[in-house]
Amino acid sequence: MLFGRTTRKPIAIPVKEVAQWKYTTCNYCSTGCAIEIGLNDKGKIVTSRGHAGADVNRGKLCIKGLLEHELFDSPGRGTMPLMRDKAHLPFGPASWDAALDRTAGKIKEIQAKYGRDSFAIVSTGQLLTEEFYTLGKLVRGQIGTNNYDGNTTLCMASAVSGYKRSFGSDGPPGCYGDFEHTHCLMA
Repeated sequence: MLFGRTTRKPIAIPVKEVAQWKYTTCNYCSTGCAIEIGLNDKGKIVTSRGHAGADVNRGKLCIKGLLEHELFDSPGRGTMPLMRDKAHLPFGPASWDAALDRTAGKIKEIQAKYGRDSFAIVSTGQLLTEEFYTLGKLVRGQIGTNNYDGNTTLCMASAVSGYKRSFGSDGPPGCYGDFEHTHCLMA
């Protein structure tokens, strides 16, 4: 245990024993920060940290990335599909086959009634390039709709607007290397 100094009494801060670090990518936004997940000697995920050798984040993480390890054991986390037969009934566990069959059936039902492009998919911004490509093929080739976009389009709209107004460009200017040459840095 480590002890924090306060005016009242010491506070015990647990030290997380890490037996092994596993390299991965943060799952929150589409920046792609490199992180390492710390596992204890029983293989349980206990902490996360930024990967210092990564050009994207150079070992730095936002609060979401720093706490990403807490997602693995968070209460209420979905571990299986849930379905219900009628809107007024509670959700109950279902098999993956049953959930996917029902989803496919509902998509077909919507498209039969309103046309192929009546169904749309807005995906997460956390997908890697290969995953975006694969999902795009599924959406256009199998589901048969051209209505497909990523959350990043919606999510980043306010940031892009702010960048344009502040810097005259639709993306953040500069790079980490510019930090060494600036006389003023606001974060």
